[in-house]
Amino acid sequence: MQDNVCVITMVRDDNVMLRKFVSYYGGLFGKEALYIINHGNQQAVREIAAGCNLIPIPDNRTNGFTARRWRTQNNLMTGLRQWFTHVIVVDVDEFVVVDPASGEDLGSFMAKAKARTVRTAFGLEIVHLPDREKDGIEPHIIGPRRFATINSWYSKPCIISHPTKLSRGGHFASHETLDAPASLYLFHMKYCDVDLYAETLDRRGEAIKAQGVSKVRETTTNRQWFGNNRDDDATFKEFSERDIDSSFDFSMHRKMMQNTFRPRSHELHHFDPPKSSSIYEIPQRFFGIV
Repeated sequence: MQDNVCVITMVRDDNVMLRKFVSYYGGLFGKEALYIINHGNQQAVREIAAGCNLIPIPDNRTNGFTARRWRTQNNLMTGLRQWFTHVIVVDVDEFVVVDPASGEDLGSFMAKAKARTVRTAFGLEIVHLPDREKDGIEPHIIGPRRFATINSWYSKPCIISHPTKLSRGGHFASHETLDAPASLYLFHMKYCDVDLYAETLDRRGEAIKAQGVSKVRETTTNRQWFGNNRDDDATFKEFSERDIDSSFDFSMHRKMMQNTFRPRSHELHHFDPPKSSSIYEIPQRFFGIV
């Protein structure tokens, strides 16, 4: 069993992404390096993630879910750092990817990575343009899906190689310097397929009803999945109406992140969020990675 890298996530009712997660990270680091918090101890999770380290937790604590979750993940991260050089902390629909133009994948990148730092990946939201992309997302997402938007929330400190604390959502860290390698990306898959998006929102809605709650703060579902004023068609239509940028050049956005990096509250640090109204075409060299 390798002791260089482990990966932490939490999952509930997200079987499609969990399969992708286990295939991608397990293929790079071994299933025994994956630590998956099974929210509700679901049978499907136990089956899909067989061979991984499963941590079952109950799903009956409906108040303060996000705070509970990130206290749990921070403590698990701290514990695992006693045994692994690097701990990757991501949601189940987040995939840390290294640009193939560098000549490396995430596995070889991590094999060479130095400790005593916290690495931030540049966040891209993979989006589905249904009028142009007719194929499904099996066996791969990137290829059938060829476009992305900049999502500053997912430019996250996700590779932890030094003692640190992550904020709720994992968007900020207490580490005092910004280490954001130019080849490192985080692909977020919430909008990667219109049908999967709708099915996931439907499941979240049913879970909320089953809990008998009506307010976001009362539910064990993250607020971004709370389906108030939902309009799936408008959500994906907005992506299709954006101008396409084929450069895949984020150097100015990365420079702004470095130039604006500074302390914020609660001993955390942040930068001004990179923004763009364009949609970016993903180069073919990324196809099939996830």
